[in-house]
Amino acid sequence: MKQQYPILLLVLFLALGSSTAFAQQRTLSGTIKDTQGSPLPGVNVIVKGTSTGTTSDTEGRYNINLNEGATTLVFSFIGFSTQEVEIGTRTSIDVTLSEDVTELNEVVVTALGIERSTRALQYSATQVNGDNFTQARENNLGASLSGRVAGVNVSKMASGPAGSSRVIIRGNKSLGGQSQPLYVVDGIPMDNSSFGDNNGQAGLWGGQDQGDGLSSINPDDIESITVLKGANAAALYGSRGGNGVISITTKKGTNRKGLGIELNSNFVAETVNNLSDLQTSYGTGAYQGGVPLRPTTVQDAFNWSENAWGPKFDPSLNYMGIDGVMRPYVNAGDNWDRFYKTGTAWTNSLAVTGGSDKQTFRFGVSDLRSDAVVPNSGYDRLNVSLNTSAKLGNKVTVVAKVIYSNEETHNRPTVSDSPGNAIQAIWRRPANINVDDLIGDPNKPGAIPAGVDPAILQVYGQGEDPKFEGQELLPAANNWGQNPWWAAYQHVNDDERDRIITSGQIRYDFTSWLYAQGRIGMDWFVRRSTQLTPEGVGYQLGGALNEGEDRVREINQEWTLGFNKTFNKIGVNAFVGGNKMTRSNERLQVNGNGFNVPFQPFINNAKQRNYTYDYRGQGINSLFASAEISYNSYLFLTATAREDWFSVLNPATNNVTYPSVGASFVFSDAFSSMPSWLSFGKVRASWAQVGIATILPYNTNLTYSLNGNPHAGFDGIPRTMGSFTAISQNNANIPNPDLKPTLSTEIEFGIDARFLDNRIGIDLTFYSQKTSDDILRATISRASGFGTTDVNVGELQNKGIEVLLTGTPVRGALTWDISLNLARNKNKVVTLLPGVKELILEEPRTRNVFIKHIVGEPFGMITGRVQQKSPAGQPMYLTDGRPLASADYVPIGNGVPDLTGGLTNSLTYKGINLSFLIDFKFGGDIFSGSNDRLTQWGLHKQSIIGRPGETPLHVKGVTDNNETPIDRDLTPDEARLYWNSVGGESTAISTMFLYDASYVKLRQLTLGYSLPRTLLSKTPFQKITISFVGRNLAILHKNIDNVDPESNYSANAGAQGLEYFGFPSTRSYGFNLGLGF
Repeated sequence: MKQQYPILLLVLFLALGSSTAFAQQRTLSGTIKDTQGSPLPGVNVIVKGTSTGTTSDTEGRYNINLNEGATTLVFSFIGFSTQEVEIGTRTSIDVTLSEDVTELNEVVVTALGIERSTRALQYSATQVNGDNFTQARENNLGASLSGRVAGVNVSKMASGPAGSSRVIIRGNKSLGGQSQPLYVVDGIPMDNSSFGDNNGQAGLWGGQDQGDGLSSINPDDIESITVLKGANAAALYGSRGGNGVISITTKKGTNRKGLGIELNSNFVAETVNNLSDLQTSYGTGAYQGGVPLRPTTVQDAFNWSENAWGPKFDPSLNYMGIDGVMRPYVNAGDNWDRFYKTGTAWTNSLAVTGGSDKQTFRFGVSDLRSDAVVPNSGYDRLNVSLNTSAKLGNKVTVVAKVIYSNEETHNRPTVSDSPGNAIQAIWRRPANINVDDLIGDPNKPGAIPAGVDPAILQVYGQGEDPKFEGQELLPAANNWGQNPWWAAYQHVNDDERDRIITSGQIRYDFTSWLYAQGRIGMDWFVRRSTQLTPEGVGYQLGGALNEGEDRVREINQEWTLGFNKTFNKIGVNAFVGGNKMTRSNERLQVNGNGFNVPFQPFINNAKQRNYTYDYRGQGINSLFASAEISYNSYLFLTATAREDWFSVLNPATNNVTYPSVGASFVFSDAFSSMPSWLSFGKVRASWAQVGIATILPYNTNLTYSLNGNPHAGFDGIPRTMGSFTAISQNNANIPNPDLKPTLSTEIEFGIDARFLDNRIGIDLTFYSQKTSDDILRATISRASGFGTTDVNVGELQNKGIEVLLTGTPVRGALTWDISLNLARNKNKVVTLLPGVKELILEEPRTRNVFIKHIVGEPFGMITGRVQQKSPAGQPMYLTDGRPLASADYVPIGNGVPDLTGGLTNSLTYKGINLSFLIDFKFGGDIFSGSNDRLTQWGLHKQSIIGRPGETPLHVKGVTDNNETPIDRDLTPDEARLYWNSVGGESTAISTMFLYDASYVKLRQLTLGYSLPRTLLSKTPFQKITISFVGRNLAILHKNIDNVDPESNYSANAGAQGLEYFGFPSTRSYGFNLGLGF
């Protein structure tokens, strides 16, 4: 990790500079209980008329610092009556709060960072407390939402601890797969893009998942996360809100005596969740003359070591390894244990808070250092944050925030069908091969060591030029099948990202009911990446080096004029405003091939270098307005509108209006005759139209570029590449000047009810959403000089139901809270292009299956080949018993689950807290490319069937020639051909490797203890907590063998339901220590 001393000193200077002298203060303390005498934790205690406040601890105790002039304390807690108590000269005040069944007025952060009462909301919004993200940590914040919010479908990519997550709210809404929500940090939109080939994801030919923007966020800085699900909730974001919004609120300073210091240390150990259950009875070999043979020469070993079609293990027999050493022909043990290690992650964080009734600040710094379970792979992150606020007189409030992060990732795992995939290289070794024998040179793991017999080097050269010391020690006669140690230690990649999210805000209160506010915010980052294909690799002996730099900057300038006043029983809360968004993306890429000085991989040593540069800029100007009228605080009517003007569209038609309307009715307050068992009841309804920003810069006009790159890079050095065509057209897609953003229209109905003094609650939501004018690429006549053009034609529908059930079965000294969320979404492709019924979204290299959009079917159907049937419906085979695959790809499944949900339980007793989260998905399918290939290679357990002495492989049906009946056991050699065929490419039977993707997981478990203040009274500590944590501890139910049903090789929304040798799932466990001063 590079040292960031200048930045740390600057931020520390700002933090210290913001804490001025405090007014004379005194401390008041006390205990808060309910009417049954049980302590109440989390009660808000505020000095009336100020922002000075605190909250009670787990034992109901509180301490608050009082400035001169403080006269009254206000005690408030959800579900209890607010109580005001005169202070006088007292230094201790104990309070008993009584339940108020009519009070349920929680505040959540909504669009544009505006706080609103939940009773006034006309849509579903779920707020998750920040503690949920720090107890048992995930490097990627999106993955932490899994199972917590109804209607939010989270998929963690099979790409390691620094990989990305895919978050979809209420179903996929774009046929192009761009369905992830907008992320907002303290009101400032945040970029969550991935970078590199395939948009930073593994694709057709494999690659690395380059992570996403959420990994930059430090969980210790998060106060809460609010998920705005529907179109109405996100309508004020206009063209960017169509996929929902995830709003992150960071922690701020507090009014207190002196400085508050919090130290937190978290250690987690991570181990591979080895789900593989392969056959371990047969090893390396091949069938010859219908008989399985083991290798007895180096050439045999080299030819056969990636297949397990040899004879049954026999300790009395030996086999020849690729190094020329004879070894016993037995199971060599677990290669997973030899290759994978225990990963570790240390996170240490410090937060300093302080302030007075005029200004506050919070300064935080956090350092994460982690080593992955894959050798030579790790991820480090440094976060620094500063949040300050100040009141300048009685009318002006100023807020300034900055978040800095530095991330360094070494050797992200390569996944899918890429030669750098060490995971696949481990899977492919038959059970008699010890992967430690492939280490070769201990100083250069995976390379040919010194002193190897020249005859063996000739075999390594596969009859061409012999290999030599330092080149890859290939494990088999396959230049694309890598040595796992070489893939881990030599085929490496690195990337680093520096990021700043900052904002400044000023508010002027003309009166108590009229205000003006201005805000400017920026999200800026630069990412540098390096990808090495080392010299000596089997498929590219000369090697290659790719280096890139990305710079992304988005600035949002916003103003608001707001009005909030009550006239007798009529309340009016309204505002108007505007926003100017400007965004730029720059990318500089240099690709080098071959090296002048051997084994010196730096770009200036490359024999050939090619530079490319790309710049894209865009902007959106917006006006927005919102008006909420309420009656007696139980009937609320709201309307909003936003107009966006786009720089990427034709100026004649570049504006779009996004309206919304909604209403909520708190019937439990409106009618006095409500039964006593009803604590709270509200119904809500809303309708809205929002956009899905799918138009990229320069897609509506012809653009040209200078070839040969005769321009300066980020370093200011001019570069040219010799002779070149000066100007060329950028692509063969004709721009469409009439393109417009995709439109999402949604209607939502809901009911929120609480019973028995708020012990039981239900929140039920129904929604229907339609995507129209989706952008698809249509083929046009070549006579136009182009091949394709983008058009607004696609239509997609989502309909669903969300349920949130909450309960407190036990309340008192022992408190038990339980929450169950469920969601079901049904979706359908309504139209594609004119005359087109199918579109391919994704395909693996093996092309065993395709992901397609099919009119009338759900989003992203898995299509594959099935076994042919005769006219009479009988399965068809070749004469040797191999199944006959269909020529066409037909729908066989869908990767989107039918039902998602999570179950959370929390038990608290005298400072002890036990909580767990069970995450589940039911329905949906997954095609396992891993099981497909493992079967072909003779490693899957099912491939034992039909071998000599094993259960025979019986086929029954008809052959393809004149439907001759076939009903017999296959010979062992025919059985091998059978398994080779069904697990192959052009002959594969896709349905044999399609599985139900349902699962139930123990996602999180924590056991914590907070020491009572009576033990800390004579120490410098105000708080000490220790907890034991576990994450992804167990898969309680699954239907697929060998792999995790969550495994997906790409975050591309269209690729769901494809798995192919991804990063193995892991479980983590550790402890968390928190200290407060």
